[in-house]
Amino acid sequence: MDLEQYKEQMTDIAMQTGKFVRGAKYVRQWDRHFSEKEYMVKKAEELGLLTDVKTAIDVGTGVGMLPYVLMQKGIHVEATDIEEEVTGPMFKKCCDLINLKRHHLYIYNGKPMDFPGKYDLFIASRTEFDKEFLEPGEKFDYIFFLDDVFQYVDKVFIKTNNAGSGKGYPDWLVPYLYNPGGEGLGKPYRAWYIHMTKEQWLNDPNSAK
Repeated sequence: MDLEQYKEQMTDIAMQTGKFVRGAKYVRQWDRHFSEKEYMVKKAEELGLLTDVKTAIDVGTGVGMLPYVLMQKGIHVEATDIEEEVTGPMFKKCCDLINLKRHHLYIYNGKPMDFPGKYDLFIASRTEFDKEFLEPGEKFDYIFFLDDVFQYVDKVFIKTNNAGSGKGYPDWLVPYLYNPGGEGLGKPYRAWYIHMTKEQWLNDPNSAK
């Protein structure tokens, strides 16, 4: 399905489902949200994160725009989301449009993930698993998360929902962070991105190896 057809059918779904239904705003604000996904895939390519990638898992897929862009690269993509969005009518229809297989997945701080399989690439855009389910004052355990996720994937590329100073990240994670604000880009591109390969993590002194 080419981009023009995809946009037209996504728009039809949003109109039929209702403009205020959860998820419809991503289609109503198409240029903003789709260009964000295109930029993320382009940056992944520039960082070498799509080299030799044949399979990917998009965590927190929403209406499935990011998988669509990855699929145009010939990558087999599956996705995860929380239960409300896997079963929500807007999300289901949009993901069914591209035959996107989805799984329920919750990421809890310091707990192993119930991951659906093994993939070349873990990719996520605007997810907040590093903020959700935290107690007041609790910090997300990135070391536990990376030790866990690299049992299932070879590369990680995450656009966080944090566009601030980045001071909340641990010092050891800084070499793996990227922010396009330095390129003069504003919203919706500006945020902190985490990019890492399994090889980098296994050679990092924080890794449990």
